[in-house]
Amino acid sequence: MERKQFGSHVSESYNQYLEDLFNKVLEMGGLVERQLENSVAALQTFDVERAQEVVQMDSLINHDEIEIDRLCVRVLARQQPAASDLRLVVSAIRIAVDLERMGDEVVKIAKLIINLNKIGNPDCLDLHRYKALIDIAASASSMLKTVLNAFARLDVKDSAWVVEEERRVDAVYKESLAELKQQFKQANGDVECFLELVYALRASERLTDHARNIGETIIYLVNGQDVRSVDSERLAELLKEFSHAK
Repeated sequence: MERKQFGSHVSESYNQYLEDLFNKVLEMGGLVERQLENSVAALQTFDVERAQEVVQMDSLINHDEIEIDRLCVRVLARQQPAASDLRLVVSAIRIAVDLERMGDEVVKIAKLIINLNKIGNPDCLDLHRYKALIDIAASASSMLKTVLNAFARLDVKDSAWVVEEERRVDAVYKESLAELKQQFKQANGDVECFLELVYALRASERLTDHARNIGETIIYLVNGQDVRSVDSERLAELLKEFSHAK
């Protein structure tokens, strides 16, 4: 599938609606990508001011989701969409929902910095799994960048990496929770620190889930196949089939 097919209709105004919708999804994705990158930077440097800016960006992301919904309604109202156009509308709605939820999770991570600053306990940053949090958040950032590039190119060739990375992050997340639970039992550290870190870890892991969701939506957009209920092994096989088909 190539992007130009969304601009091949007789009606120039309809073509423009589709182009606007495509671009708005990319714009919203870019905003979430920037928000997540700032959140990772705030974690690395314990930058409270940058964390606060991350929180403030959330309203812009919410506005973009509303705008995408409005554009989707406009496309549907303009004329009966072709199959590929309808997939773009459905995909845009799905991706916008995942991006909006990613924005919410990024805010939770940023609030870790803000809340730890209020607690005023520097030992919080020495918890071993604080580094794991940075790793997961950075992985989520890479995954988001990958799926946004895939959407821009209408290409699913990098989807296999996104699936594998999400599985790796799941393992790191479970290991981190187990270690924090053990430390908590040993009363090694401030309770508030543990709770804040657990909340942020959960948020960062959810980011990778949403990035994978977007990857799966792009597969649907490009290949017309809904893979949301497919397990990881079967999904890997399908991606190979899609690659060979090209």
